Amino acid sequence: MIAAFIRQYQYNTNMAPDRTQLQNMIKREHKSFNEYAKRWRDLAAQVVPPMMEREMITMIVGTLPVFYYEKMVSCMPSSIADLVFAGERIKVGLRRGKFDYAPPASMSNWRFGASGAKKKEGDTHAMTLATTWPKS
Repeated sequence: MIAAFIRQYQYNTNMAPDRTQLQNMIKREHKSFNEYAKRWRDLAAQVVPPMMEREMITMIVGTLPVFYYEKMVSCMPSSIADLVFAGERIKVGLRRGKFDYAPPASMSNWRFGASGAKKKEGDTHAMTLATTWPKS
């Protein structure tokens, strides 16, 4: 009976997440930082062989959107708890207008033209991007 059970559910061990899956995760704009970090950490706990905390911190910071990444790299947290705290502080700062930040355009208003190239409805063909930092 034990052997039959193992045969039936063996696929679960073969489907364990790996480091590549973790590196490909992204934080969605509408999800809180805490939710993302918890989902990422839950998946990281299933990776075999287990990851060291420093490796997890480096990897999760690498998956963050550019705005979060720039802020996190400058202070590089020493634990997952510190990372979550810093991420939540950044989110609060965004809500309070402490940062100049324009969220990325959603892909929902993109369409494919006749040539197969992506075109955004109602936008110009040229775009510039300038990061502005608050004056100290």
